[in-house]
Amino acid sequence: MLVFNKIITSVLCVMLFAATAFAQYATTRSGLQYQIVKQGNDKHPQRGCRVWVEYTGTLADGFIFASTEGSGNIDVWMGQGQLIKAWEEALPMIGEGGQIKLIVPPALGYGDFELPDIPKNSTLHFDLKLIQVDSFPPIEPFSTKGLKMQKLPNGIKYYCVKAGNGKLPNRGDNVYIHYTGWLPDGEIYTSTQHSRNPRRFTAGKGETFEGMDSALLLMPEGSKYRFIIPQQLAFGGAGYANRIPPKTDVTLDIEMVRISREVKVEKWNAAGLDTITTASGLRYIVFEPGYGKPIERDNIVTAHYSAFYNNNLFDSSVKRESPIRYPVGAGIVIDGWEEASLLMRLGARFQLLVPHNLAFGADGLQIGLPADADVVFDVEILDVVE
Repeated sequence: MLVFNKIITSVLCVMLFAATAFAQYATTRSGLQYQIVKQGNDKHPQRGCRVWVEYTGTLADGFIFASTEGSGNIDVWMGQGQLIKAWEEALPMIGEGGQIKLIVPPALGYGDFELPDIPKNSTLHFDLKLIQVDSFPPIEPFSTKGLKMQKLPNGIKYYCVKAGNGKLPNRGDNVYIHYTGWLPDGEIYTSTQHSRNPRRFTAGKGETFEGMDSALLLMPEGSKYRFIIPQQLAFGGAGYANRIPPKTDVTLDIEMVRISREVKVEKWNAAGLDTITTASGLRYIVFEPGYGKPIERDNIVTAHYSAFYNNNLFDSSVKRESPIRYPVGAGIVIDGWEEASLLMRLGARFQLLVPHNLAFGADGLQIGLPADADVVFDVEILDVVE
């Protein structure tokens, strides 16, 4: 009987603990469950703030799909489309230095948008620490008062807020812009306004959605325009990532900061130079050996590259005016390039002849590279950080 009583007591204790633990989570009207582990100071983030956070995200079964552990905190912007709805709602509950746990229903997470480690309609669990809050002036929409609205044949409406007096972009030019995207209810879904550097796009080459891509070709350097883009030229019936509802017209405020004419890229001429073959089958040609110590694993390398298949260019950081930065040995670049990195030095210029098994293999690339394609990379090492 004594043993039975102990069992009953233990069961009651477990039930009481479970009930208490469950009760620690409050629920908001939206369905977000939260538990404030630690309240911070009185500096609470609001829309337009940049917040520095540490977090761990898990699925209901405990699988960790994302974490800042080991990599340090990250900075993100409130009210600019970078955060899921749950974070936007939860972070203002705690001050700088606070910590909060969340149970996020699909409607406040990624909904039916599938990510590599997050199935559709997943309930998500987060442990969030708010490290720092930086405040900035709120982003204001461009004023169109007194301006005439114009309309393109494809249905895009626009206002010229500031004419600008620079050149117009051609297809293939690099354009550098600041922009803010607005939903019909006045919510921001994306913005670069508080970023130090403008965002780069290749004009007219499909690097953004159709309406924005065509809008950029209208804007001279130094101009500011407001565009109202119909849903069929924006994100259509699918919407986007639980942030933009299906069949939603969007408004874009764009400033054309700078236009850089398209850079013509040709494969380096290796005539008369020796080709070296490694044990793996990688072949390479040295144009410049570089100087200093050889690159080692875990060095952070900055490089320019141009990639060719059948002598046709299919990718180039040179054309984008944006070199790649990667830690050696982390699998950021293809296997053939990883191997070549350890043969190079600062200032080196190598042409890599990469067999398909050391390149993109049977998968190829969606940008037109077929399966089992041998490729050529012209690579220049710009910087090495040990």
